[in-house]
Amino acid sequence: MNTRRNWIILTVFTVLAYLAVRWMAAYQERKSTITEPTVNIDVQEIRQRGVLKVIIEYNSISYFIYKGQRLGFEYELMQNFAASLGVKLEIVVAKTSDDQFNLLNEGKGDLIANGLFSNNKIKQQVTLTDPYRSVEQVIVQRRSGTSVNPTDSIQKRDTMLQSALELSNKVVYVADNSIYYSRLKELSDSFGINIDVRILSDDRSTDDIIQAIANGEIDYTIANKDIAMLNKSYFENLEVNTAIGAPQNLHWAVRNNSPDLLNNINSWIKTFESQKKYAELFNKYFNLEKNIQFGFDDNALLQQGMISHYDALIQRYSKNINWDWRLIAAVINQESHFNANATSWCGAQGLMQIMPGTAQQLGVYRNEVYLPAVNIKAGTEYIKKIESSWAEIHDFTQRVKFILASYNAGVGHVSDAARLAEKYGFPKDKWDGSVEYFMLYKSNPRFYNDEVVKYGYCRGQEPFNYVRNIVKKYFDYQSKINLTTSTGTTAFRLEQVENIPFEGIDGVYNPTEGLIARSARRELFLSHKLFDEKDELIPKKEGRNPFDKAKTELFVKKDGKTDTSQLFRKQNQLFQQRTPSSNLAPNSEYKINKLIPRKKR
Repeated sequence: MNTRRNWIILTVFTVLAYLAVRWMAAYQERKSTITEPTVNIDVQEIRQRGVLKVIIEYNSISYFIYKGQRLGFEYELMQNFAASLGVKLEIVVAKTSDDQFNLLNEGKGDLIANGLFSNNKIKQQVTLTDPYRSVEQVIVQRRSGTSVNPTDSIQKRDTMLQSALELSNKVVYVADNSIYYSRLKELSDSFGINIDVRILSDDRSTDDIIQAIANGEIDYTIANKDIAMLNKSYFENLEVNTAIGAPQNLHWAVRNNSPDLLNNINSWIKTFESQKKYAELFNKYFNLEKNIQFGFDDNALLQQGMISHYDALIQRYSKNINWDWRLIAAVINQESHFNANATSWCGAQGLMQIMPGTAQQLGVYRNEVYLPAVNIKAGTEYIKKIESSWAEIHDFTQRVKFILASYNAGVGHVSDAARLAEKYGFPKDKWDGSVEYFMLYKSNPRFYNDEVVKYGYCRGQEPFNYVRNIVKKYFDYQSKINLTTSTGTTAFRLEQVENIPFEGIDGVYNPTEGLIARSARRELFLSHKLFDEKDELIPKKEGRNPFDKAKTELFVKKDGKTDTSQLFRKQNQLFQQRTPSSNLAPNSEYKINKLIPRKKR
């Protein structure tokens, strides 16, 4: 009796303690959340100060810095809106999604420009604009064809799924605590299908997971279509058109006491979304291929030069920075494939893909940037300028790799990676096996929101691969072309360094090992099956099981030879099903609520 009473007391205490903890957590959240504006700023005040302060998050869609230039779909939309008000644009970076509402109500920003879904919690804190676009969730998969899994080198034939129902019994990877996990749960409940969902730790971004699909590591995930389309522009083998739900509207947000700003932006949305400029911006970020598609074929016969038609120009301007001209040739090969008229999705131009802002700093006119001599001269001058940022790195080979990464992603992002390396106990002046791996982590929110990081999100796989590809191409050129015989001079040369393995950081996955890690957890939605299917096969006739007989007695012999036609002749008579109906038997593990008549008083 005492034991039972103790259990009751313990249970009651546990429940009360749980409720107390929940209440305290909710109280702290309410205490730290500013739900009402603490300032009174509207369009008139914004125009008087001449600046529109926009709150935005670092990510691959909203806002990021690439090659020293500010980019992002939401960022460029805000530039156009600020221009419509006749003011300049100022970016206020929010570290977390919740932080942005406090920044708005405190007056540190005037507008939240991250795409927000409408829900009651958000509406209690801010006022949402009219929808400026809509987004649906889609299955991200490879196009039909043959792919090779890098973990086991096994070829397989990919067949595209055409509907959400075809996710039944498929393995789908999503990040933990993501909206996509909840959506798969809803799908499983709605359609009564079993989806094998592999939960990845939330230090892996949606971009990482989609890249793993493109590389053949995994087969399926789901994502918002805009994120999926952006990644498809990097990986042409992806398919992102199979929707799994209706589109949902996205909004921006203003303070509850900024009605004029709300009216202005709603009016601007209605006008701007019908203009050609909006279509151009959408195409730039979500449709344009991010890689240069056309250029010089390495296997083509040359009428002049040993690497390209621009060898003489490359040799001339490489001398100015004392670099091996074959290394500059490798850079040009990676940047434009020796296509002098190449223009990238973000506006980089010519052989060495000079950004418009960089060209202006170097005194290159718009009508000259595609001229090979002008472009190579400007590109090498920019490399020399970057080199001064890494002058403290004495090892030439390591310094060159920092310079190359900076040429691709910008000095700021590489400096961030160096600071991250130092913070976690790795050498900040060594690219191989150290800073290169922290470039990869710069696409991870945990790292690009770190206090030592100043330039936010970066698609780190790009500079990581960029450096390795150029170095590999350089040593390929070096093996084919002797420097002294081709130019009569010598210059600083790279040393060949083997790839150094990386153990990763405690608690964080190693981004070079792919997504299929031992830490991945597995969830099966089997609880949604109300019945177990039991198609047990039993011998039709009572007695010994015919398969217990000697093998020689199972089949009829003709002329001393086994008649194999008897092997399957009467298989339909050998077994019978235990029950004649559909064989659906209640699953004892599934709890069904039964209605019990209330007792009469």
